[in-house]
Amino acid sequence: MPFDSANHFDVSGAGIDGAIDLTSLAGDALVSLTVDGRALRDPSLETTREGIVVSAIHEEIPDDHTLLVTVTIPQVNPGSGPQTAAGFAVLTTARTSIGGPGLVPGPLQLFELRPLTVTASIVES
Repeated sequence: MPFDSANHFDVSGAGIDGAIDLTSLAGDALVSLTVDGRALRDPSLETTREGIVVSAIHEEIPDDHTLLVTVTIPQVNPGSGPQTAAGFAVLTTARTSIGGPGLVPGPLQLFELRPLTVTASIVES
């Protein structure tokens, strides 16, 4: 018996909240995620072998750093009702200098891993 794939994902945990809809009324994916209280701007969404991957630059401060957020959640076949799964986010801080990477002491990238809870469901539009 084949299952239908989930098209709506509620995401929460570790300062990250929101929803990912693979199909909206306009026919496009709709991502509405906040990280530490600030909405992600212009996120991209891609379905890969590793799952559904959303990424966006969350903060950019010239001559200091860029913060990239990458959220990965599994594709889910929920069956008869919502299904809970685990996901994760990686916050990558890329340290920068106007003079180039040779003027940045220590690691050029810093990584923060955040666990997420995902509730997947099928929403009829």
